[in-house]
Amino acid sequence: MQFFADQNCKLIDFLASKLSLSKNKVKSIIDRKKVFVNDKIVWIASYTLKPNDKIFVLPENDQNKTFEIIFEDQNFIIVNKGCNLVVNESFDSLENKIKKNYGNDVMALHRIDKDTTGVVVFAKNMQVFEKMKKQWDKVEKTYYCISIGEANFGFKEIDYPVFNKTALSTVVLVSKNNGLSLFKVRTFTGRKHQIRIHLSKMGYPILGDYVYGRKINNIKVPRQMLHAYKIEFNFEGKKIFAVAQLPDDMKEIIKKYGL
Repeated sequence: MQFFADQNCKLIDFLASKLSLSKNKVKSIIDRKKVFVNDKIVWIASYTLKPNDKIFVLPENDQNKTFEIIFEDQNFIIVNKGCNLVVNESFDSLENKIKKNYGNDVMALHRIDKDTTGVVVFAKNMQVFEKMKKQWDKVEKTYYCISIGEANFGFKEIDYPVFNKTALSTVVLVSKNNGLSLFKVRTFTGRKHQIRIHLSKMGYPILGDYVYGRKINNIKVPRQMLHAYKIEFNFEGKKIFAVAQLPDDMKEIIKKYGL
């Protein structure tokens, strides 16, 4: 939705009036970085609008707000997590949603960002959790992402520290077109924001990543286009394998821009 300001006023007041929503609801939309003023993201509710300022509000992306279970055995639950959902450390977290159905012994073995979709693995009890933590560096994790810029390489290995810790990723170019690249990424370490930082350092920041990247005026997306696609590991002689299909918002970008 797009609007134009006709006088000086606070952003939160303007949107509350235009959208017919409470100020608390509007603040939530602003906090989630869904509001642009003159094509620049604004996350300060008290921001002062000026006459003729252009305000754009991204649509709510609720299609993957929850999750689906894509694998389960006696030891693990693997889910396809939607966007706008934290893994843990929140009352309304994915972990707490899983615990409601499986009990308090369930624990997340790893995390992905709130707005990153895809595979998350849960151990069903502490014994499994402790065993897997010791071998987590052997887990194979594959991601897909859409980045800004058309890559000039087919394959690249990135060995660049993240928050002063060793971090290793490999990046394969799947396709490129219309100023964008579709990458398949594997991580061999599990640093926070590793893929987002590595791709930014390469000069191909992830589309929609407004922390480590940049915006494109003609492409607006509600989150970073990063998806945890596949996970593989062995546990007590059994191979565990799960795939989370690409979410609709990434499919739409891929189709629209010919990736």
